[in-house]
Amino acid sequence: MNCAYHSHKVAVVGCNGCGKPLCPACDHRVKGFPFCQDCIVQGVDLLRQQNQSSYIPLLKKQTSPPIATALSLICPGLGAAYNGQTVKAIVYFAVFVGLFQMWILTGGTAIFRWGVIGMWLFSALDAWRTAQMIRAGLTPDGAEDILVRRFSGNPKLWGIVLSVLGILFLLNSFFNFRPLMRGILPVLLIGLGIYLLRDYVFKSKRSAQNQINSESRNNAPNFANAMSDNQFKRDDFDSQSEYQTQTRSRH
Repeated sequence: MNCAYHSHKVAVVGCNGCGKPLCPACDHRVKGFPFCQDCIVQGVDLLRQQNQSSYIPLLKKQTSPPIATALSLICPGLGAAYNGQTVKAIVYFAVFVGLFQMWILTGGTAIFRWGVIGMWLFSALDAWRTAQMIRAGLTPDGAEDILVRRFSGNPKLWGIVLSVLGILFLLNSFFNFRPLMRGILPVLLIGLGIYLLRDYVFKSKRSAQNQINSESRNNAPNFANAMSDNQFKRDDFDSQSEYQTQTRSRH
């Protein structure tokens, strides 16, 4: 068998990543195992992509935490808009208005009253924290939280929530549903909270990590197996009559 890159030269070993036959000139060793030049280039590209995916770009921006906090106290979500987080501002404002409307429709239920106060204070605290993070160099996208990512990436959830609230408000304008809404709205909020946190409570992180590792093994050269094997099987190449030379032993 001849080399995959030099057809006039006899192959002495096979690539441990893709199995191509290699001549002595194309026999590149990584931790003692032979690899072809294509597998080495793919391995370097894979490492570069992993480093780029874990890198968080830095963006210096002069934001004032006191101003962001003051704007959030005036109107929840306004501080997030000042920090450049438009989606977060819309989500915070929508949640605040929804809780306020539920408080009115349910006749001042305590859970919604404290929800309004908590959302108001939380938006101010988040605006202060985010402004400090942006001044430190973190991009606004990197400062997004779980609630914003769940709402912004799921328009179906927005449609369901708005439709249910609209129907309840419409029925309440024609009929006196306040006693009934006091029992329905807390159940809807509990269901919404479970839906928002389902991937973080019920889904196993181990299965997701195993899937990522499986995809990496399928798309990349088999460098991990090469480093984990105790001994490369050179006898498979020595026993074939097509190879006219013996495999070189390197330590």
